[in-house]
Amino acid sequence: MQKYIHAVTSSTLAWAGNIYDLVLITYAYTFLNKIVGISYLDLTIIFSLGLIGRVIGASIFGKIADTRGRKIVALTGTAGYSIFQAFFALTASFPLMAFFRTIEGIFMGAQWTSGTVLAIEQAPKQKLQFVNSIVQAGYALGYALTGVTYMFMSSDLTSISGYRIFMLTGSLPLILVPYIYFKVTEEFKPSVVAQKVRVKDYFPYFIRASLAMSGMFIAYLAIFSIYPDFTGFSGFPAYYVGLLMAIANAIQGTSYVIFGRLSYRFGVFKLIYVGIAGLLVASFLSMPIFTPLKTLPIMSAGVYLYAFAVGFWPLISGIAASSVPPEVRAFLTGTAYNIGAVAGGIVSAMIGGIIEAFGMASLPYFVDGIEFASLAVVFVSMFTWPIRIENRA
Repeated sequence: MQKYIHAVTSSTLAWAGNIYDLVLITYAYTFLNKIVGISYLDLTIIFSLGLIGRVIGASIFGKIADTRGRKIVALTGTAGYSIFQAFFALTASFPLMAFFRTIEGIFMGAQWTSGTVLAIEQAPKQKLQFVNSIVQAGYALGYALTGVTYMFMSSDLTSISGYRIFMLTGSLPLILVPYIYFKVTEEFKPSVVAQKVRVKDYFPYFIRASLAMSGMFIAYLAIFSIYPDFTGFSGFPAYYVGLLMAIANAIQGTSYVIFGRLSYRFGVFKLIYVGIAGLLVASFLSMPIFTPLKTLPIMSAGVYLYAFAVGFWPLISGIAASSVPPEVRAFLTGTAYNIGAVAGGIVSAMIGGIIEAFGMASLPYFVDGIEFASLAVVFVSMFTWPIRIENRA
């Protein structure tokens, strides 16, 4: 087996676990609101703190990964977020939940920053976009697994003990740590010219990458950070909500790979523009404003279309990684990605406030406007990218 396969496999699975832990709480919002008494605003703040922690982790550990190596940071990040997910699962106190969530987010940022770069740097250059798409498919895999877990365990979300068992499933990525340690190899050598390479020299790339990632996270989380509860409010059965999320994210994971392959034929920027158009249509179907569209088949179709159209997302990080030298690659790509995550988290918290103030029924009016504005930012960021990187790494 080629050595880069282990790096790709471990990075994909660790990223899946990362996302699993990030979004698992969204399925427990109703339980925590009705049984524990935590408001939707506080719940979305807890969700957002994980994203804020990720940008801190990406910044700190990105620099370590650029000087000490990617593997040690990947190990630390994977072990760290798994352990703190266990701590998070064992408390129902808002202050402790907020604290553990923030620390967990820091380790999440460490894992993504190092794992993605570890995989793409070991892959053959002609396969960079494809490998990056496979790794990022871990996002969809992790989210899909939350849907599967909810399908089988939704009936357990009636007691604190059931909630804790549900959330403790997020500590399972600990089993990846020995695999990364023993099977993943790395030929990392800090460059003697690393100190001469400054992030500010690549400021135009950093700004555009951060804006593009912010737009993507805002668009994605505006829908998916609240969708399990929104569909429950809309009358979807609990088992169907889990099934819907599982199928949608299976489509999303497949789409990542498809877009990665198509990038060699059509070019990354063209695919991004097509994907943005698809997301705009899908957002209005999955969060419909007009009553005739508020049906299970139409909303489900909207979610599936959204999941497929978002397949261009990994191409953005691939463009950023291809535009800068290795000496700043982990820091720049990881920080830009997680700045986007913070932006998405802030909007997620705003949505919690919207629900508190106006009710769940008002959500489509706000979300559809957010989708249009955020995706316009993605388009402008990509359209004004300093250099054209189509089919090269």
